[in-house]
Amino acid sequence: MNFFLSPFEQFITDAFLALNFTYVDFTITNVTVVFFILLTSLFYVGLILREPNTNSLHPIPTIVDGHFHLAYIAIQSILEKHVAVRYYQQVMFPLTFSLGIFLLILNLGGNLPLFMSLTSQFAIISAFSLPTIFGIFFWQVEERGLTFFRTFHAPGMSSALAITLFPIEILTYVMRPVSIICRLCSNIMSGHIIAKVCLHTIFALGQSKGSSSIILSLLVSVLVFKLVPLLILEVAVSVIQVYVFLVIFCMFLADTFGHHYRH
Repeated sequence: MNFFLSPFEQFITDAFLALNFTYVDFTITNVTVVFFILLTSLFYVGLILREPNTNSLHPIPTIVDGHFHLAYIAIQSILEKHVAVRYYQQVMFPLTFSLGIFLLILNLGGNLPLFMSLTSQFAIISAFSLPTIFGIFFWQVEERGLTFFRTFHAPGMSSALAITLFPIEILTYVMRPVSIICRLCSNIMSGHIIAKVCLHTIFALGQSKGSSSIILSLLVSVLVFKLVPLLILEVAVSVIQVYVFLVIFCMFLADTFGHHYRH
């Protein structure tokens, strides 16, 4: 019996319970189930981090507290490196930190057995990143007005060169959020497809008629041993892609707030 029909099978959204109303669709899918499990797990992690008697953090940090502190330092250093204005560093840190932790949970959750890789879905990544990006954009347009377009003009540039580069700068600014989504989706999906192909090959060889031969058994054993570092690499990629996502996001912030230190 073949359980793995296609490497893309894990990226298909399946409906478990159809709840269609007149104007609203509350259909429960495998995406909904995975989201519920991950958010419930995050809630219980928050309970573990708190002292039950005082309802505050433990006076002696636990291992989980230490990892959260390391994530705090890492994200703060990314903001300080790419966003030069300290005011905007403080304003954007809670949003950037929440976005990074949420993305890390989704990436790592996709590596668990029988879990759907949520960050391999273009629509899911867009749903939690684009509202944030557009919100920052409209906030700056409302705050700065027409002076927002000074971001796309470098001081000291001649008028002819500025007119030529102006549409290119705008296109670069617009495409940066799109590149964030495409980069994350493609990297997560490609890694999971490779792992799925290896698993499919192992199961196919194990179910073949000559599976009792010594050569075939050795081949399956080699593939299994090669699969272990591949799965470890997938976990590392899940963490690295969060870093890459936050770096590009902070570069977008730097372009959005750039007039403060360009002029």
